[in-house]
Amino acid sequence: MKTVFSIIVILIFSNILGQDQNNLVGNPSFESIDGKLKKLTQINIAKGWYSPTALRADLFSKDKEGDIGVPDNFYGKEHAKDGENYAGIVAYSYNNNKPRTYLQSKLTKSLAGGVDYCVKFNVSLSDLSKYAIDKIGIHFGSDAVSLDRKGDIIFSDKSGEFEHIITPMGGKVLSARYNWETVCGIYKADGKEKYITIGNFYNGKDTKAEKLKKLENFSGAQFPEAYYYIDQIEVVLVNDETECDCVDDSKVKKEAVVYSSMEVGDISDLTNEQKLERLKVYFDIESSSIEDSYVSNLEKVVQVLKENSTLKLQINGHTDKSEKEAINSDPENEKLINLGNYRAINVRNYLVKKGINSSRLTPLDAGAENPASPGLSRLSLAKNRRVEFIITK
Repeated sequence: MKTVFSIIVILIFSNILGQDQNNLVGNPSFESIDGKLKKLTQINIAKGWYSPTALRADLFSKDKEGDIGVPDNFYGKEHAKDGENYAGIVAYSYNNNKPRTYLQSKLTKSLAGGVDYCVKFNVSLSDLSKYAIDKIGIHFGSDAVSLDRKGDIIFSDKSGEFEHIITPMGGKVLSARYNWETVCGIYKADGKEKYITIGNFYNGKDTKAEKLKKLENFSGAQFPEAYYYIDQIEVVLVNDETECDCVDDSKVKKEAVVYSSMEVGDISDLTNEQKLERLKVYFDIESSSIEDSYVSNLEKVVQVLKENSTLKLQINGHTDKSEKEAINSDPENEKLINLGNYRAINVRNYLVKKGINSSRLTPLDAGAENPASPGLSRLSLAKNRRVEFIITK
C-alpha cells in the first residue's frame, strides 16, 4: 500500500510540476516573497512582480493580519484562489480621483510569433468597491510599459496596443464579490513579447462602470473605485484553440447537463434494494431543484415505501468534482457548501408531502467523494450529481 501511495503522490506532483513548467508566468500566484510584507503598496517583494508606475500595487498574505491579511484586509474579505497570497489593484476611480495601479512581470521566455497562447487570470472585486468595470485586462509587450509618476497608463486607438490586450469576454462587467471570476482568452503572438501588465488601459469614457450597492455585512463607507484582487495568472502555449477552456459563465448554465437515465420500466419483480438502485434522481449544475423528468422515479419510491411500512431510507445527496472546486473558490457560499445536503433534503421533503413519515427518511450530504463515474466529461459529471437511496432498516 505504501508503494501504491508513493506512486500516486509522484504522479500528482509530476502533473502539478508539468503545469507549472508550461506556464510562462513566474510566481503566478504571488506565493514566493523576498522581503518582509508590512503594509500596502508592497507588490515589489513578490518575486518577479512590480508596478510600472510610481504608485505600487498591493500584496496580501494569509500570514498577515490587518490591512494586508487574507482573507480579511483593508478592502474587504476574500480567500486566495490559489495558495495563500494574492495581489490587488485600483482599476478605476470615480472622476479619476485616485490613480490606477498595475501589475507587471517578465515572462520566463519570449512568446513565439504566429503561435496561440491560452491566457487566464482570476479577479475578485473587493467588497467595499462602489464600482465594477469591464475593461480590466492583461497586456503583452516586447518592452515593459512604464510611467515615471503616479497615474493611469492609457493607450490611444492609434497605438495598436489594444490588439495586445485580453479583456473579459463579451465586455462582461466583473462584479463578483465573495467569488473569483476568470478573465480568459486566446492570444496570437507577434513574436518577442516578453512582458505582461495587468490593469485598465482604457480611458474613462471607454470603460463601462457599474455602481454597486454596499454589502449589508460590511461596516464603513464604500470606496468610490473598482478595486480588484488578482490571483493565479497563466500564459500557456496551445496547439489548438479548443485546448483553452475559456467559457462564458452565461453559456455554462444554458449548456448544463442533467443526466437522463434509462427508462426504469417494470420493477415489480425486483427486490427493494434493486428497485431503489434504479430510482436515482439526477440534478443540474449547482442546483438542488428536482427535475420534472425524475418525478416518476420519486413516485415509485413512494410506492415502495408505502408497500413496506417498516422500511427506512438514508437519502444520500452527491455533488460532482466541478461543484467541489466551486466550493474551494467560494468557501463561504452556503448554497454550494450544503449542496449535497439540499439535494437530499428536497427529495426527503417531496416524499414527506406524498405521505411518508419523515422519521423514516434520513438525508445525508455525501459530497463528491464517491463518484458514480470517474471521468471529467460533462456526461460523467452529470452522472455524479445525484441522490441515491440506501435501506437502513
